[in-house]
Amino acid sequence: MSIEITRTARSYAAYLGGTRVGELTYSRRDDEIVALHTVVEEAAEGKGVGGALARALLDDAREGGLKVVPQCPFVAAYLERHPEYTDLVAG
Repeated sequence: MSIEITRTARSYAAYLGGTRVGELTYSRRDDEIVALHTVVEEAAEGKGVGGALARALLDDAREGGLKVVPQCPFVAAYLERHPEYTDLVAG
């Protein structure tokens, strides 16, 4: 079952089989995206939902020429495990 990601003005939502199973909230500050909080439903843990949300945010940041402030511990840990995104970290 594939993970579907949708984006709104302040969050990314993840769906599995049409059911919302996760969310990553963020804010914009000038040329930066501040990753605030990631939540994944317990039933969807370990299925790549959090990673899919982080990738969506990071890929959008890269595409938009934005830097990322990883306030969210999950996104910060994801960045440590995925050096291909470290160029996006603000500061």
